[in-house]
Amino acid sequence: MEDIVIPFESGEPFFVDGAPVKATELDRMKILVNGPEFSSHVNRLHWLMRAGDVYLDARQYHLRIEALTREDCTDITSQVISAFITAVKPKLKDHLPDKKALFDAAIQLVIAGTKAWSGHPG
Repeated sequence: MEDIVIPFESGEPFFVDGAPVKATELDRMKILVNGPEFSSHVNRLHWLMRAGDVYLDARQYHLRIEALTREDCTDITSQVISAFITAVKPKLKDHLPDKKALFDAAIQLVIAGTKAWSGHPG
């Protein structure tokens, strides 16, 4: 939240993959939680690109990564933004020294909302 959501909401620059961006420069933004297989699938994709028998065109890399994120990740963007707006933003000015506690509370809101949305009991 501190690295992306707060700057995004306030219009300040933040970094995505090392590149500075502003909310006004984005068409859309997603905050994802990696599923248990995501890392191994991405590692396999990279291995196939380097040493595999199958030719993988690097121009299609973004399409393959997008397919993996759709398959193996959960989009929690709206939950994170909502948690920030309801749990953090209204109290941020009053509790600047205790920012970590606010973020922790917002993250718990996101986790609870994601579990409820996905049907997982906990």
